[in-house]
Amino acid sequence: MSAFWDHYNRRLKGREPLPTKRNFKTLRLSYVESDAFKHLKPRTKRDYQKYMEHIISIWGDLDPRKIETHHIYKLHQANADHWRQANYLVQVFVVLLNHARLIGFLKKEHGNPAKGIPLFKQPGDGWEPWPDEVRAEFEELAPPRPRLVYELSIGLGQRIGDTHKIRWDHIKDGEYDFTQGKTDKPLLVPLTNRLAAYLSTVKKEGLTIVCGRDGRPADYRTVTEEMRKIKAAMKHPETQRYVTHGLRKNATIELYQAGCDDEMVKAVTGHSGVEMLKKYGGRVRQRELARRAQDARNRAEQNKSGT
Repeated sequence: MSAFWDHYNRRLKGREPLPTKRNFKTLRLSYVESDAFKHLKPRTKRDYQKYMEHIISIWGDLDPRKIETHHIYKLHQANADHWRQANYLVQVFVVLLNHARLIGFLKKEHGNPAKGIPLFKQPGDGWEPWPDEVRAEFEELAPPRPRLVYELSIGLGQRIGDTHKIRWDHIKDGEYDFTQGKTDKPLLVPLTNRLAAYLSTVKKEGLTIVCGRDGRPADYRTVTEEMRKIKAAMKHPETQRYVTHGLRKNATIELYQAGCDDEMVKAVTGHSGVEMLKKYGGRVRQRELARRAQDARNRAEQNKSGT
């Protein structure tokens, strides 16, 4: 056992020891020092830090053992107007309190009071696809960089977090070869003819296709803010309903309208399961699959009658 503690003390050498007071401030410090946090993606780290900061502002000096499920539930309900942020807050609570058990701040019999809290469901069918009239007006008004983001989003059907990081060397022989940031899923997606034609007009100014100043990669928040400003200047009365992520839904719907099945759609968009395809494909997915199914039945009947 002494060898273990010798190793433990050597690992701690050279850095400030963590405070020993049992509260959320200390818990947050311990979690940020953990391997679990260090292996998160940079954007996830930033998001976690933001929500942990919110938790600290409310309960920083409180002993985690005093937190019960109803406390977290009430906090979640109080943020119902911002359902996505409220859900993320609960998820960060789960992670933090799991870590609290690992370092002895919570005992096994306490469980994790954040687990089991029902999350808010996304209103409607999620992000709405852009109607033809909104797309047409955006294409007319958008300056080069937002229009480029738009074309990449429509053509490849990826999340904006991946779209704005596409590098020129990711595209070879007319195919986009990359790994999705959210899922770590490797994909190879051929460019559509429309996207290939558009990219042929884009000047190569840096490593990434969507560039900032001096050829540097464009900042994610800058890109999304540019998209919002253009929509704010558009005449369509409901433009603000349609976010950039909705273009991923447009791409999904277009694939179904072209006659693709679920596996073909997943091969392009990288969706992991049918439930997400139902959300993104909506009624178009059901309609197109039903039509293909009934066409298959009709052909089968014709074959029977012809024999």
